[in-house]
Amino acid sequence: MSVRIITDSSSDLPFSYQEKWGITILPLRVRFGEEEFVDGRDLTAEQFYARLAQAKELPKTAQITPAEFEEAIRPFAQAGDAIVILPISRELSGTAASARIAREQFPDAEIYVVDTLAVTFGLALLVEIAIRMRDSGLSAKEIASSLEKLKERVRLYAVIDDLKYLRMGGRLSAAGAVMGSLLGIKPIVAIQEGKVCSIDKVRGLKAGYQAILDRVKADGVDSSYPSYFGHSNVPDAMWELRGLIEPQVAMDISESCAIGPIVGTHAGPGCVGVAFIAAKAEK
Repeated sequence: MSVRIITDSSSDLPFSYQEKWGITILPLRVRFGEEEFVDGRDLTAEQFYARLAQAKELPKTAQITPAEFEEAIRPFAQAGDAIVILPISRELSGTAASARIAREQFPDAEIYVVDTLAVTFGLALLVEIAIRMRDSGLSAKEIASSLEKLKERVRLYAVIDDLKYLRMGGRLSAAGAVMGSLLGIKPIVAIQEGKVCSIDKVRGLKAGYQAILDRVKADGVDSSYPSYFGHSNVPDAMWELRGLIEPQVAMDISESCAIGPIVGTHAGPGCVGVAFIAAKAEK
């Protein structure tokens, strides 16, 4: 019996990792008006941001259906494999609920659905940890149980460069966006309890990078786990942030993620950040 790991494309892991890591990545869908695209398959990140720049309203994203999960689960369940499903946070999508509905169609199979409370490179981080656990010989039950505890220590901090997309999404008034742009205001966002939250505002990207570094230092990093950096169509900015943090914080930097349509729809281009496992609090 093997342990199978299923996640979704909101993790922003390249689909090539399905073969590299032996996992399944189910794609969400993106709609620009009447046109629908399968995330990562017929719409690359570069194509998405090119379309987003021209869009008069934000695209819509569609969750993975129970039927799509059933199709992915069936061959593994029939083979007697155990399955761990790591979907986008339930606070951001109904995808986790779809996974649970699909699980009920296989009452004799060993299937665990973990509400990761994560998305984009924070979710990618948990997927890689699950893979490491699998490859070290842990059972599906042990992996799911460990991730349920570990997910509370996932931290993701990012700075948003362009306020246009927050305004288009109704998260910022038009007047606020204009004034913020004039003043060079950059929101600092985090994933908290599975939701994207604005936690600070600074003036300028340099100050944004420093604010992220300060929070990383305050939380502490458990370097026994991987850390991820991510960006939305600005790899040079991501490397600048990494160049600031890496010399000052001990991290096991594993991968870099290009933020795709699911998060990029609201963050827009120019967003950069870091995800890691926070150090355990001293007792």
